[in-house]
Amino acid sequence: MDFRRRFIGVVLFSALIVGFESVAVEGALKIADLSIFLVSAMPSFIGGIILLGAFPQGSKRFIKGLGRRGWSGMLVLCVLVAAGVLMWFDAVGRIGASKEAILGGGSSEVLFIVILSALLLSERLRRWEVLGSFLVVAGVFLVLANVESMSFSLELGEIEAILSSLILAFSVVLTTMLLKTHDLTALSGLELFLSGVFMVVFGVAFGLVKWPDATGWAILLLMGLFPAVGLWTYNAGLPRIGASLTSVLFALNGIMTVGVQLLVLFFVPDADLMLPQNLGLAVTGGGVAFVGVYLLNREVGRKEKLSRVAGGAEGEI
Repeated sequence: MDFRRRFIGVVLFSALIVGFESVAVEGALKIADLSIFLVSAMPSFIGGIILLGAFPQGSKRFIKGLGRRGWSGMLVLCVLVAAGVLMWFDAVGRIGASKEAILGGGSSEVLFIVILSALLLSERLRRWEVLGSFLVVAGVFLVLANVESMSFSLELGEIEAILSSLILAFSVVLTTMLLKTHDLTALSGLELFLSGVFMVVFGVAFGLVKWPDATGWAILLLMGLFPAVGLWTYNAGLPRIGASLTSVLFALNGIMTVGVQLLVLFFVPDADLMLPQNLGLAVTGGGVAFVGVYLLNREVGRKEKLSRVAGGAEGEI
């Protein structure tokens, strides 16, 4: 397997992990009666500790070597992530997860990242990549859309969904910049840890935190594994295949979440999970999206072939 295709697989794995995380969050809110604020903040905090503790010596070197400029970048990044996540969860509470995903991570966030990457990272999508990206976003829309209740009103929830996508898009581009000179695991761990701290401090200050019992803490500790693995694999793709392509592939998270829900319902038919109302449309959307992924892989394969040919030609000279 070539270099770029390997990291496309890593990012798709990240989307799958976050799909499992989404279903776990849904279960934690309904079964353990945990507050949505705590579920968004504590797993990030715990996931950060997991990553920072995975290679403690490397984490210490990373933190000591950040310097004033590095710390400034990290603090800005973590504030952006905390603000984006809080607005994202609040939007879900106002307009529902499906509509938020359509307005947010499944469309506007991808668009914002592609634009910002072109402006700040000099990334450009080629023709087949543009077509593949369009099919991925269109497929995600078909999977998550409820055409019977779709509306085009622009109220607080919709504004929050779009604004959170813009904030998180800036955080992705900033992360890509930082990863050019900093360690993946330590940076991802500190990003999770500090953003979790900021959210907890904000929640405590405004009385939004409802502390759980022992069972709730056990669930939160286990859920910390999801952001640790999910963010690490997502960030791994940013400097390797670019922020634009990473965001497009990660948009498949919405489709994978539906797949995880169906898997859970197969083993636990009584589980209280909210599936798309039109499963036929969802299956169609999944097919469209994965045609988009095929085209993206096709373009990657073409680039690798041209690169090998060019390398061989240079060797003959």
